[in-house]
Amino acid sequence: MMQNKIPENKVHIGKVIDAHGIRGDIYCLIFSGDSSWISKLKVLSLSCSQKTQNFDVKKIKAFKKGFIATLENLNDRNQAEEYKGCEVWVEASLFVSQDGESLYLSELLKFSVIDRCLGQIGIIEAFSSNAWQDLLVLTESLSQKKIEIPFVKEFVTQIDYANKIVYMNLPEGLLEINTQGSHDQN
Repeated sequence: MMQNKIPENKVHIGKVIDAHGIRGDIYCLIFSGDSSWISKLKVLSLSCSQKTQNFDVKKIKAFKKGFIATLENLNDRNQAEEYKGCEVWVEASLFVSQDGESLYLSELLKFSVIDRCLGQIGIIEAFSSNAWQDLLVLTESLSQKKIEIPFVKEFVTQIDYANKIVYMNLPEGLLEINTQGSHDQN
């Protein structure tokens, strides 16, 4: 079944890199590189050209930096190759941490970020990464510009799940450097 938009209960985890073999399997790259959750995967959503198709997962196994999946109704290599480059989306419920587990970044979407000195900075809209750490991508409260803040334990003072707030103690000048960098690119 094709649909025009991704349901809110889905998380973008990667993309289809290629067809695998002759029976319609696909190789999907996982952006985070973590495939520990794939055994729980029942449905895979592939999004191409603003259309999304859901597939029941028949078989799945970790492979390189992602996984190889055998999907219902993909029966040969030609069919699988049609999905090369598509975004891969999965149920958000796969990424809910339990007490004592590391949290999944997707659990922080739409949380406010409040700094000890600066107050409300913005709302977490997405995530990014550099070679050293995960980055929170925020829409800044005042300017409505996108900014990135390193998500490192040294900066996080508290996460209030009930009120959807990440409290941080950012180094002085971090936001100004980020803002300066974004002006240089314009």
